[in-house]
Amino acid sequence: MKPLDLTPRLAAVAAQVPQGARLADVGTDHAYLPVWLLLAGRIVGAVATDVNQGPLQRGQETAQRYGVAHRMDFRRCDGLAALSPGEVDTVVLAGMGGDLMVHILSAAPWTRDVKLILQPMSTQEVLRQWLTEHGYAILWEGIAREGEKFYPLFTATGGQSPRYSPGELWAGRQQQGEDNPHRLAYLTEQIRRRQRALEGMAQSSRPDPGQLDRERTLQNDLQRMREEWIQWQR
Repeated sequence: MKPLDLTPRLAAVAAQVPQGARLADVGTDHAYLPVWLLLAGRIVGAVATDVNQGPLQRGQETAQRYGVAHRMDFRRCDGLAALSPGEVDTVVLAGMGGDLMVHILSAAPWTRDVKLILQPMSTQEVLRQWLTEHGYAILWEGIAREGEKFYPLFTATGGQSPRYSPGELWAGRQQQGEDNPHRLAYLTEQIRRRQRALEGMAQSSRPDPGQLDRERTLQNDLQRMREEWIQWQR
């Protein structure tokens, strides 16, 4: 049987799962992540959820193929709706938008008592803002890369959070000495994206002055963060 290999994006998520965890994988699709973690001896069991039956069926097939189906539970539900507090100690939300993650976490306040591993595909600034305003603290930030695409990744749990600047909401907080080989390229890409957005707004027939000011503030903050990072690497 062909070994189960994870993509760089999922491998980065797997690296944040604690040894001996009881895992919930939300939006599991093929269940590659929990199956790999079980095969590696990293977790003791897993609950895989999805709102649709098709992904759950594919996940069950993967678990059966690799002989770990008896150590997994598959539940069809919206987010974490079919889980009770205390069933798991680690929750993975990956491969979905930050807005959807906010919806899922809003309905499960018990997630302040577990480790969250979050890999938003979009609107990460919305997710970070919500976390910092609803009793969560972001503990660690990282970036995975597949080809030319970057995937922000961060962990969180219940706690007090410092205030985030506009650039930090978009690109994550950074600190001197952290091991993040993709950070500079990621910040450069974020700046280019915001520059394109700013140019598009400026060329509008009726630009919103307030929106333009917010975009300029964000752009300046991202540039500050990039310069700060370059200085730290010297």
